[in-house]
Amino acid sequence: MDVRTDSEFFDAVASESGLLAEQSPRPDSAILEYLRLFYGLKGKLTRIPTEKDETFRLQEGNATYLVKLSSADEDPQIVHFQTACMEHLERASPELPVQRLVRSLSGEPEVHIPPLRGSYAQVLRVMHFMPGTLLANHAPTGGQLRSYGSSLALLGLALENFDHSHDDRLLMWDLKHFHRMRPLLRFVDDKDKRSLAEGIFDQFDEKVVPLLGSLTTQVIHGDFSPFNVLVDPNAPDFVTGIIDFGDAVRTPVIFDLSVAMANQLGTEPNRPWERALNTMDGFRSLRPLPIQEWEALSASAPARLLLRALITQWRASQLPQRRDYLLSHSKSDWDRLASAATAPAQIKRLIP
Repeated sequence: MDVRTDSEFFDAVASESGLLAEQSPRPDSAILEYLRLFYGLKGKLTRIPTEKDETFRLQEGNATYLVKLSSADEDPQIVHFQTACMEHLERASPELPVQRLVRSLSGEPEVHIPPLRGSYAQVLRVMHFMPGTLLANHAPTGGQLRSYGSSLALLGLALENFDHSHDDRLLMWDLKHFHRMRPLLRFVDDKDKRSLAEGIFDQFDEKVVPLLGSLTTQVIHGDFSPFNVLVDPNAPDFVTGIIDFGDAVRTPVIFDLSVAMANQLGTEPNRPWERALNTMDGFRSLRPLPIQEWEALSASAPARLLLRALITQWRASQLPQRRDYLLSHSKSDWDRLASAATAPAQIKRLIP
């Protein structure tokens, strides 16, 4: 049993999630030299803003690659877990449209670089860049959302028997810790937002926390969001690419679906649950789960959307120079949460 207070636990999970580390970017010229030495690659390098890793797009002739260099404050074994997850999918389910790793000249999926500062060696990885349209840039139909949900179910089934020594990592985004994230409320000044958030915490405590010890659990993708899914409206399966395993973790299966549903929740104010429920229907068509787990989604999906809003509020307090920018991006999350709260989930539809 974890005897730490919620505030102590929050500090620990924030640290292990890599959200407290100060970034020390390497010059692009250094990255290009590593790519030449270890992969035999060269070309035009473009930096892509991300939360933790240094991420780049490399263009070499007609070939395009994604390059990632982990933080010197992130345990390389956690990065290896993500790499092993991708390798497992390539072997076990090659038909799934998952981003593929590029091997180094020595045949390895990772290269370790001595850090400029920090506790750990940095992990350099190269992946084939997946072309396509982000789901975030497409207005999906109900049928396409069901395909989105069924693709997540297929991914989960492919990971069902996968394990790794670091798959039970401590991750702030992992909803099994959500009930311990109340310390984030101190960064919410608006009275109405705080009241809304407290209500979602209370619902999670009532409907999800009592089930945590019995929920179906495995390694999940962890961030099946519209920014990590590529689609083609003309393709039979709709979803043509799945990227970014940076939030993979061993946790209850419904929390993977909670992420996908949260990203659709409240996007249509007049029918705030409709798109989320279409996503759930697609998932459920391929992945049976006990009735009580479906019922828990009415609390866990809003919890995931709230968690994003709260982490953004917290990050805004840490980075005053980006406060206005960050809070402008979280405004839509609060609006969507308020919309969903006025129209409770159609519980009958949550039950098979």
